[in-house]
Amino acid sequence: MAKKVKLSDIAASLGVSKTLVSLVINNKADAHGISKQTQQKVREKVLEMNFQPNVLARGFRTGVTKTIGLIVSDISNLFYSRIARRIEDYAWNQGYSVVICSTEENIEKEEAQIRLLRNRKVDGLIISSSMQDASYFNQLFDAGVPHVLIDRTFPGMKSANVSVDNFGGARLAARHLLSQGFRKIATIGITPEHISTINERIGGFQSELDKQGITIPDEWIIKAPFNNIEEAVKENLNSLHHAGILPDAIFTLNNNLTSLCLKYLGKLSVSVPSQVALVGFDDVLYFDFTRPSVSAVEQPVDLISKRAFDLLLKQIQGTPVPPGEWSVMLPVDLIVRESSVRFMKN
Repeated sequence: MAKKVKLSDIAASLGVSKTLVSLVINNKADAHGISKQTQQKVREKVLEMNFQPNVLARGFRTGVTKTIGLIVSDISNLFYSRIARRIEDYAWNQGYSVVICSTEENIEKEEAQIRLLRNRKVDGLIISSSMQDASYFNQLFDAGVPHVLIDRTFPGMKSANVSVDNFGGARLAARHLLSQGFRKIATIGITPEHISTINERIGGFQSELDKQGITIPDEWIIKAPFNNIEEAVKENLNSLHHAGILPDAIFTLNNNLTSLCLKYLGKLSVSVPSQVALVGFDDVLYFDFTRPSVSAVEQPVDLISKRAFDLLLKQIQGTPVPPGEWSVMLPVDLIVRESSVRFMKN
């Protein structure tokens, strides 16, 4: 195994001090009067000898690692993987790297990941949390830990946050289904139920049905456990189909549920939308290419990612954040496609 190159090796090869080499590597040479010629020699030697600085060790010394942590509930969910990709892009452009963690909606795992990332001296955190309230993050805020909550929020939180209008987006979905004449409507969500996005989407959808005096029967309110989503969707749709009580339309609360619903309605030979219409919250690229194409509430992924990273960077750099920018709620839009448009009879 090749010997790891140290600062002292570079210094010895150039006949200069370790301190001088360190100042050049850390972009502090100009401030200490080191000539451009010497700086160039050091940088060339660094490349020649393939020197790899210990970022973690430097972070312990300086308090800066140029690394941030991103914690989401499920990195396999396309919404979160797209968020991760965009945040990574924004971070890279600012000289930061990103460590990504997935909690699987497990609160203890989330707390452990936050501790791990803080122990690694990341400069800040962006978190889509599975916790039940704001208390943990209020402690982080009080401790001066730079962080931003995304997607999910809490009453009484002190944290900077970026979310979308879940309530309003679900109302758009309900209005659309009602405008198409659907009245026998089911919802498919996930547990744990305390998650803000779930409550807001159910609340917005039901609020629109209430105006029409429509109540969703218990058998049409499906709650899929996070760790067993596919089996829950399959079993519930099978049960409703075999009992002959399938609804006329289904509203799903995230893109995974929408995809599974389309899959298992197809396996049951239930035609979408002529037998059961389908609208989901959270649009993904392939919904435009499925047959039928799928109606969905579109979230502004790029803007969520940018606003979250910008908020975090300002905290890291000590830049004041105007009060109106500390808590951000972004609008959503409903993309209407084939899966929710009722076939008109001639």
